[in-house]
Amino acid sequence: MRFGNYSTISRIDVDGNFIRVIDLKSKSKNLAIPLNSISRSILEKYDYNLPSITNQKMNEYIKEVFKKLEFTDEIKKTMKYGDELVDQKAEFWTRISTHTARRSFITIMKNKRVPDKVIMSYTGHTSLEVFNAYYRPSEDDKINYMNEVFK
Repeated sequence: MRFGNYSTISRIDVDGNFIRVIDLKSKSKNLAIPLNSISRSILEKYDYNLPSITNQKMNEYIKEVFKKLEFTDEIKKTMKYGDELVDQKAEFWTRISTHTARRSFITIMKNKRVPDKVIMSYTGHTSLEVFNAYYRPSEDDKINYMNEVFK
């Protein structure tokens, strides 16, 4: 879910096996996000009152964890500024954020062949075009899909 939704979750938002919230981006879409054993245990650990933290601080902590886990390979990102392409290099951990988790969730779910409509009901996406921009198959995924199709 978006950070804005995370930061407002309380016991009243939990309905059986779902977290039910209004998507804060569109404010018109009801999201029903299934709880798994991990998310339920986290909510129970904090008695459904998750720690208050800013998005910026959470991003700092996420980066710190990835740095300690030695995700230090240098990666390149090519950005387009007007008509100019600019390469930016940075260590992998510097690129991680709460939004990265959102992209990763979508990629993992799509790789497990969960239907797009199901994933979109969790994430709040209404546009398939925007939703598909979040999908980032790894190099290994690309090889595996090619080999799977052309055995």
